[in-house]
Order: sequence, then structure tokens, then C-alpha cells
Amino acid sequence: MYARGGKIGDRVIWFPNSEQCSCESFQEDMKRRELEQKQAEERRRQAEETERMQRKINKIIGESGMRERFLNRTFDNFTVTEQNRTAYAITKAYADTFGEKLPANGKKMDRNGLFIVGSIGVGKTHLAAAIANQLMNQGTPVICMTMIDLLNRIKRTYDKGIVSEGEVLKLYEEVPLLIIDDMGKEPPTEWGVSKIYTIINSRYEGYMPTIVTTNYDDRALVKRLTPERGDSITAEAIVDRLREMCEGIIMTGPSWRSR
Repeated sequence: MYARGGKIGDRVIWFPNSEQCSCESFQEDMKRRELEQKQAEERRRQAEETERMQRKINKIIGESGMRERFLNRTFDNFTVTEQNRTAYAITKAYADTFGEKLPANGKKMDRNGLFIVGSIGVGKTHLAAAIANQLMNQGTPVICMTMIDLLNRIKRTYDKGIVSEGEVLKLYEEVPLLIIDDMGKEPPTEWGVSKIYTIINSRYEGYMPTIVTTNYDDRALVKRLTPERGDSITAEAIVDRLREMCEGIIMTGPSWRSR
């Protein structure tokens, strides 16, 4: 910055408004300061949004919704074997680079979720919980629930009336990461499948990361999500969107619970 003035007789008169220097170094410094200010404002906005989201989760779900048994599941205490090494590597990399999976600044990733398939006890839930715990420890809001618990949380709104069904659904749709554990394990109903479709479709349209664990491959999951004497259209739509949203991981091996 510099000031301008003029001489009138024996007096020098300085103009009240200073002007910016047009030299290259000054202009570069101004651009740097503007960028730093924008970055600081964006960090502040993100921190406020994270705090707002976590308050909503605490009010409606209570922390992440994850059962106490899984709060200590980490990548460090996961036993890596030849059979699960690939699944471990993919899920750890997913957690480490999660920030890249979120839609931001016009960038949207088509396949930013995980679809983890495997038989009982092979470590699907452990790895999903490890992702959740790592992200929550870093300050990222996460909801990690079984499909049964997720639907029961919606049903509670009918009885207690503290929050509305719409508020719960909106939370499921907007949380940075939603993990649905054991999809397809519960008996399907028209109501339940329609709610799951609403959640998955909203996250699909918003490019929001979603992780699903299940015992069933695509075809079997469609069958498991189809209500008795109902058609499979909604179930097929759910699985079709998950197929487009998620990278598939197949886990094999004996059940750790039987060892």
C-alpha cells in the first residue's frame, strides 16, 4: 500500500485514501492472504458443520449408534491372515483417504462406498467398525448400526415423539458416513424395505459414502430384501444402487467365533 499527496504552496497535502501497490510481489502477497483467509473460513465452516452434525447424532442416535462391543474394534487389533489381507488393505486405505470420498468443491466420486460380503464371523463387522472408530477419533461424524437397529430407531419416533421420522431419515441421509451392518439378516417388510430404499437412494443421489456388510451376494440379497408375497422391485433398486455406489469386497475363511 502507498499514499498519494500533493504540494500546495509550502504545504504537502496527503490524500485520505491509500492505493494498492501494483508491483508483482505485492499482488502475489495479496493473493496469498486472500487464499489463506478463504481456507480459514472453509475450515471454520467445516468445523461448525461437523459440530452441528454430531449434536444431531447425539440427540437422535447417541454417539454413533454402534454397540459397545464394537467400540474397541480397530485396525491394530484385527488379525490379518492370507485370506483377509486384501480386505484389510482396502478398508484401511479407505479410512486413511476418507476425506477424498466426500463430495466437495464440485468433486463427486461415483463409487465411494464399500459392499463387504462374507459368511458369519470372517471379520466384516470388525473392519467396518475399525473404519468408523478411526474416523470418529479424527472428528468425522459416523453412524454405524445394524439394519435392524437403524429401522428400530425410526419406529421409536412413533412412540416417543421427541424427534420426527423426517429428522431421523434426514440424519441417515446427511451423515458423512453411514455404515449398515448385517443387511438382509432381518425378516423383510414393505415398510422396512421402503425406508432403506429412501435412505440409500438419497445417499446415492447426494454422492454420500455408504458401507454395507452382509452375508449375501447381490442375487441372494435381493431375495432377502423382498417381502413375502411382495414384488422384488424395491429390493432390486436398493442393490442396483449399492452396486454402483460401492466397491465390492469378498471375505472368506473360517469363523473367528468358532476358534
